[in-house]
Amino acid sequence: MSTSNNNDINILDLPDEMLLIILSKLDMVDIFYSLVDLNKRFNQLVLDPLYIHHLDLTVEKSLDHNFPVEKKVFDQIRTKVLPRIHHKVNKITITSPFIEFIFNTVDYPQLRSLSLVNFQQETLLQYLTSIFSNFFFDLMNKASLLPNIK
Repeated sequence: MSTSNNNDINILDLPDEMLLIILSKLDMVDIFYSLVDLNKRFNQLVLDPLYIHHLDLTVEKSLDHNFPVEKKVFDQIRTKVLPRIHHKVNKITITSPFIEFIFNTVDYPQLRSLSLVNFQQETLLQYLTSIFSNFFFDLMNKASLLPNIK
């Protein structure tokens, strides 16, 4: 299946192995934002369980990044990507302002590791308190549904 004309080479002419090597050099956030739903082949590559088992959603801060742009990117990942992959994720690495996008969206039944990068103590305490409160509330609701055991 060649999509090239004459001697021009198109990225789609590369084998999957080479595309995966290229993808491994890019930020996962950029890959999800740019390549998911681009075409069937990219969907198969970037949503593959071997690729997404460790969800690295860290964002490098630089002068050209600003919060509204990052918020738009993460919102798209939250709505288009996470519902499709949440059950395959074993590990998540994330930076501070976007933890709410990750944990207020879906559950991660296979999650075994959570790495928080560049969190300030107050912010981390706020998120952990919220997560544990929600967990405890859900646990109490489930316990109330159990029949009385004597």
